[in-house]
Amino acid sequence: MSFSQLKKLSNLALTALLPFGSLLHQPAPTEVIYKHTANADLKLFCFPPTSAKTGGVRPATLWIHGGGWTGGTCESFFPLARYTAVRGAASFVVEYRLVKTNGTVTVADCVADCKSAVRYLRGHAAELGIDPHRIAVIGESAGGHLAACVGVLDGFDYPADDLNVSDRPDALVLYNPLTDFTQSNFLKLLPNGAATNGKLKLARELSPTFFVRSNLPPTICIHGLADTVVSPDNSRAFAVAMKQAGNRCDLVLLPETPHAFLIPNYKCSEAVVVNALLLGDKFLTSLGYFSGEPTLTVSDPPSWTSKWPLVK
Repeated sequence: MSFSQLKKLSNLALTALLPFGSLLHQPAPTEVIYKHTANADLKLFCFPPTSAKTGGVRPATLWIHGGGWTGGTCESFFPLARYTAVRGAASFVVEYRLVKTNGTVTVADCVADCKSAVRYLRGHAAELGIDPHRIAVIGESAGGHLAACVGVLDGFDYPADDLNVSDRPDALVLYNPLTDFTQSNFLKLLPNGAATNGKLKLARELSPTFFVRSNLPPTICIHGLADTVVSPDNSRAFAVAMKQAGNRCDLVLLPETPHAFLIPNYKCSEAVVVNALLLGDKFLTSLGYFSGEPTLTVSDPPSWTSKWPLVK
């Protein structure tokens, strides 16, 4: 074995591994109100970068939780944001208004809130120490839909926002995203119009796949092939449309993997969650958001027992 190979092995041995379980229970993040609405004041939960690098601006990651637009919690994504903070990004989890069945909050409002969050980060980049040209939006399930909407759709702007500040992310990481509302089982969440045609029109307006064009953010879609909630065809069709328009869109389809595989201590094993995070990490590293090899690993023993496949 050569000296250079021995040195490489020695460096690897000295590199401290990061068990995912260590990210599960840490002090609560700081909070900042990024938006005032008639319904509520909305927060960003902030995780400053924890890597050894000091000085200069950092990339930012904005995490959007899932939950069918009507539920889910920011807290479920705290461990994920802590991971990208360890990798050197200023990381944030966004609170957005949840859909109400009485129509006072709609899916369009969820989109508007996430657009406002991107504008807040970019508009406050100097004080937050982030690079306004390296803001990656990461979402899972309904959060993946919202991330895709922010990355692709025009409009859906909040009236009080400064529209001179761009709401367009610089990269997208989409986990099992809904990208075509017209083919989903979630049409019931849209406001009831005078006719079904009105609801289908709104569903199309909220479907990023139909609005893909050139010069959109580089994207990765990661989807489980055992997903029975959001068909993997959503990611397939979106990736095809993106590539045909000349955009980068990586597609990763995970065998025997169900919906919501990114959520810690939910359906899937810690190994599945770690693998999903590393796929997103590799993509963002290719764009220059992170550097070096990740050290994330599965805890020994694992932090929780897998609930998949579900017992029938």
